[in-house]
Amino acid sequence: MRIQFLLLTILLLSLQCNTSPVSGSRKVTNIRFYLHNTHSVNDPSSVLVAENKNATTHARGLVPFSSVYVFDDVLTEGPASTSKVIGNAQGMYVETGKDGYTILETIDCEMTDGPFKGSSFVMFSRNQFSNPSRELPVIGGRGAFQMAQGYGLLRTVCINCINSVNPSKGDIIEYNVTLYLH
Repeated sequence: MRIQFLLLTILLLSLQCNTSPVSGSRKVTNIRFYLHNTHSVNDPSSVLVAENKNATTHARGLVPFSSVYVFDDVLTEGPASTSKVIGNAQGMYVETGKDGYTILETIDCEMTDGPFKGSSFVMFSRNQFSNPSRELPVIGGRGAFQMAQGYGLLRTVCINCINSVNPSKGDIIEYNVTLYLH
């Protein structure tokens, strides 16, 4: 029994010695951008691709339960639709909450301009968009963001907004993303 305990202790200590610290060799990168999700009839950036016929009878929020959408949204430097485009976000979301305000989202954010041009990172998690601010984890990336980890803090700027800043009907979400890179 003592030998087994000793071996287990040595194994645990060796595993702890081989772990890498969160900081140290990791580089931290912060990126802020605005996602524009357009609902226009002629050229929407988000499209419903599946919905259960019974979903609408259970709908209580903006998106009926079980609805599946795909999107290809523009990322800009500022909240105005006329701001400089720095990337695009592609992915899908599924209304997984019967409340109509909770989606399961996967989003690949590719930078198309600037120092990270051609690189992307992926976020995947529950997004309770009824909250004014929320967090999505970064689960990976490619290019300069290869094997990235981190998180995105999301803040709703407006939903279904039409104004001089955003002439197309749609949503604007601010993303403040922190990436830990190797």
